[in-house]
Amino acid sequence: MSGRMEKWSVKLSMSDIKYKPRSAIKSQALANFIVDFSDDPPNEVDIKAKQLLQDENLGKWILFIDGASNQKGIGLGIILKSQYKDILPQEVSYKFNETNNEAEYEALIMGLQLAKDLQIKNLQLFVDSLLLTNHFNGSYAVKGEILALYLEILKELTCEFENFSLTQVPREENIEANILANLG
Repeated sequence: MSGRMEKWSVKLSMSDIKYKPRSAIKSQALANFIVDFSDDPPNEVDIKAKQLLQDENLGKWILFIDGASNQKGIGLGIILKSQYKDILPQEVSYKFNETNNEAEYEALIMGLQLAKDLQIKNLQLFVDSLLLTNHFNGSYAVKGEILALYLEILKELTCEFENFSLTQVPREENIEANILANLG
């Protein structure tokens, strides 16, 4: 490679070729800087989404969650629906092993975090886990440190909502979240 460079150097030195730097580089650097660090004007989709969230915070949002665990890791299925039937599906997969109950808690916490990030104030949550529901309402005692920590995080997150309810539904009524969890 260096031999080729030397040959080219010798051939080019015989010609009267001079290097002139481009003077527009400085202007281009300034233009790039302005583009990179200026705020983009809000596009139509962002404006519409903000309006939708403001309007719908008055109504109740519905959240369906499910978690699934197997040898390959865990999958979380989250379906967030507005009162106007707008749907925000989420599927998440992790490559670490947990129990099915821990996966259910992971899905629930992730779904609540999503709703909190969207500044939703009224939320109705549906899960197919009887254990999780009874842990939350105090009917079942929590056994194990990990599930106790999950329950503590869950209760902290639910305080962020003005109106919150958690309801256990049969697996057949939670089919969409279940499918997403199994995909993960």
